[in-house]
Amino acid sequence: MYLTNYFLIAFVLCGALAAEISEINEPEGRVVGGSDAPDGAVPYIISLQRSDYNNIATCGGAIIADQWILTAAQCVRDVSPKDLSVLAGTNSITSGGTRYKVDKIVKHEKYTARPNVNDIALLRTTKKIEFTDKVKAIEIATEDPKPGDKCKLSGWGYIDQRGRRSHDKLQWLDVKIISEEDCKANEILKRAEKNFPITESHICTLNKKGEGTCKGDSGGSLACNNKSAAIVSFNVPCARGVPDVYTRTTSYSKWIKDNMEANKP
Repeated sequence: MYLTNYFLIAFVLCGALAAEISEINEPEGRVVGGSDAPDGAVPYIISLQRSDYNNIATCGGAIIADQWILTAAQCVRDVSPKDLSVLAGTNSITSGGTRYKVDKIVKHEKYTARPNVNDIALLRTTKKIEFTDKVKAIEIATEDPKPGDKCKLSGWGYIDQRGRRSHDKLQWLDVKIISEEDCKANEILKRAEKNFPITESHICTLNKKGEGTCKGDSGGSLACNNKSAAIVSFNVPCARGVPDVYTRTTSYSKWIKDNMEANKP
């Protein structure tokens, strides 16, 4: 399947970081290291898809209200609402569930791709999302996880940077929170700091090599204590034993609330 140059950029989880760290070899095998999520176990997750590209999946997102999706700003760069849809209520990105059209994109007004900061966005659906046992909203966290805590990562990521999707089925994985200091101390991330700074508005996780985020996971929520604590933002190519970096939702809770209120249907 072929895509335009723009779409390839949007489709990769902060793929420019791979160019910054070009000497890292491409990982082989299944690097996300998760397992198939049980049916309905992640009722808030959605697959963000491009309707102008035959509903191909690009990113993840989380239902936070009956007409609102929380995702990453990088997932909606230079795209019109009419070209997006969200698929909810299924663990498959190709079948089942219910599709909702999007009529409003709200990117953070201070989002920039380089440096990658304020990587957060809201999507408004054209009609209310119907809640069921398999479709539910997730609350925004009011407290941050602490270093050492385990949180749940989920998504339809890829097995490597060459664009091979790991599974049609939703994957999930427990990941460990690390401190901002430990995240900043990583030598690989230090070298990418100009374009990918680590700030107090980020959360980092680190598991063993072979476990973590990958292409296609951007925009998905990191669930800590069953609340959205962070949004997948950027990584070093797929689970290379380098911290994964997320947008911290507590840093933007007021922004989320204010923009949902200001953009009521």
